[in-house]
Amino acid sequence: MYFIAEGIDQTRGWFYTLLVVSTALFNKAPFKNLIVNGLVLASDGQKMSKSKKNFPDPMELINKYGADALRLYLIDSPVVRADKLRFREEGVRDVLKNVFLPWYNAYRFFVQNVEIMNSIHKDITLTFDDEKFSPINLMDKWILSCLQSLNVFVRK
Repeated sequence: MYFIAEGIDQTRGWFYTLLVVSTALFNKAPFKNLIVNGLVLASDGQKMSKSKKNFPDPMELINKYGADALRLYLIDSPVVRADKLRFREEGVRDVLKNVFLPWYNAYRFFVQNVEIMNSIHKDITLTFDDEKFSPINLMDKWILSCLQSLNVFVRK
């Protein structure tokens, strides 16, 4: 395996056992890279538990705020640095309010003004010139290449 990913709580259990057994049996590490994420705790700092029901229903959160707001809340949290996160619904709401709504409002403002301009100035057409916006940075080119491959795959 090139890499494995699990929660930090698996360090002493699964990761260690996998490493010891593989090294003992095959004289080789079972993975080259390891990535861990932290623990997502309830808002009171306790472990989330089905029996205690001390966590919000994920589907209700997604229906209320959207999956992207939940994703961004988690991606921008201490959990990606293998630290603990006290999950708060207000945090997901704040991402929606402080990130997604400003983006959406800027987009709406742009679209509305383009429509107004097109209705007033019928002789002007807006075009997009790929050459003016082609990236110079190698990493940007790679990311755009991956995006284009994904786009082709999804549209098949």
